[in-house]
Amino acid sequence: MKKLDKLSYSKNFDSAVSIISAEVKKLLLDLPQEVKSDTYEIRLRAARPVCLMGKYGIKYLLSSGEISDFAADSMTATTEIVTDTFNRLCCYSVHSHLASIVNGYITIQGGHRAGVVGTAVTNANGEVTSVRDISSVNIRISRQVIGCADEIVSSIFCDGIHSLIIAGPPASGKTTVIRDIVRQLAGGGGRAYKVSVIDERQEIAAVNGGIPQNDVGFCSDIFNCYPKGQAIMTAVKTMSPDIIAIDELAEKNEINAIRYGVNSGVKFIVTVHAGDYGELLRRPQIEELINTYSFEKLILLGTGKNIGRVTGIYDIGELRDEIIRCRFSVDKSYSDGGELFP
Repeated sequence: MKKLDKLSYSKNFDSAVSIISAEVKKLLLDLPQEVKSDTYEIRLRAARPVCLMGKYGIKYLLSSGEISDFAADSMTATTEIVTDTFNRLCCYSVHSHLASIVNGYITIQGGHRAGVVGTAVTNANGEVTSVRDISSVNIRISRQVIGCADEIVSSIFCDGIHSLIIAGPPASGKTTVIRDIVRQLAGGGGRAYKVSVIDERQEIAAVNGGIPQNDVGFCSDIFNCYPKGQAIMTAVKTMSPDIIAIDELAEKNEINAIRYGVNSGVKFIVTVHAGDYGELLRRPQIEELINTYSFEKLILLGTGKNIGRVTGIYDIGELRDEIIRCRFSVDKSYSDGGELFP
């Protein structure tokens, strides 16, 4: 696996903090390279300490320019600092970023994402139409790991393209892995396939100004911010993809759209949440995906030091049988007088 070195991670850090209000940015840029390379997030909360999160856990940025386990003497993110950072994230045009802001994030140049939290403005139907009085900004530093999907690509796609489910708990690297699979299949090496990337939350390609900030190959087409179900239908009708890649499937209409794509001969690579093998068997969403009869393999990822750590590769037919056995066992226990939820 090809991993970014500490210098590259440090440069990613500098790129991410360039958008932050000047007085905080200066302290962050002066941090040691070791700290920068180990940092994943920078959080600004109005009238509270500036926090960094990374391999080291949670640290506080001190006014002296050092970091500490304790908040005493820490740099305070004033309301003015948070507001200025938010305006910089929006390039001083909140209206043009409103759709993303309502969904809680803004993607910036370099592929970094900023989560934004404030007071919701709702319409008569209770739908959020805007956010005011921004109180928290979370800068998530982009870390594309080139080659993290090498094992998966060599084992699953060695003889052509197949439909694949990637499952795993939070922080197992599902998005990082699907991004690298797309990169490789869309021209990162060997034969290139036409890949439509459904990137509703801008986490795979991280498009900024129409240009992907992450390397997703030169034969990929990015459906940026489209609702997943609609994007799948549009991709099938307009882009003649060999493969459609989707991160974090959740809705019924998305699975129905996959059925439509399957009937048109398209292969799919999707990610879903599953904490472990047991949860894999219990999640109705995964069972519905399996019952589209389009997927051939399921990869289960685990958390750990290495992104893309595979803990299991399962044949879909065998997994379907195991789900049926698991359900029958639960139903039988309940009918015999056992407690379904002891």
